Amino acid sequence: MVQEEFMFIISPLIISVSSFALFIVLIGVIYRQKSYFHRTNKVLKTQLETQELFINELQSSQKIVNKQLIEFNNKLESLQLENEQVSKQLEHRIKTLQQESVLQKQLLEQFQNQQPQDKLYSRAFKLVELGAEIDEVVRECDIPLAEAEMLISVHRNKTSPS
Repeated sequence: MVQEEFMFIISPLIISVSSFALFIVLIGVIYRQKSYFHRTNKVLKTQLETQELFINELQSSQKIVNKQLIEFNNKLESLQLENEQVSKQLEHRIKTLQQESVLQKQLLEQFQNQQPQDKLYSRAFKLVELGAEIDEVVRECDIPLAEAEMLISVHRNKTSPS
């Protein structure tokens, strides 16, 4: 009976001590977990701050790049406008040169189609200007003697002082 009473008193004591020990162990585990979570929280906060700084730098860089892109686009538009103007000027010049070329071809064809007699008289007049004699003019240009004399006479009247 004493033993039963003793067990009756000790049993709650053992349970209390066991509960207290378990409570202390739980507090230790909770404190360790709290300490671990606190360190993890600090690391995560540091990482978050680092990422926020990185995001701010990226946003700043993006603003700079956007500004450079706008400037580049403006320059590109300006160059494109300038190129269009130069292109129009060149097209106008080409058209003008083509028209002049057509005109020169027409003049050349007219000159080539000119009467052979006109060529002979032009040559005869040049020979007279160079001082050729009547016989030479008649022979070289195949014109009648009277026409050669007339050319020489006209030339003398032009060159003689009035």
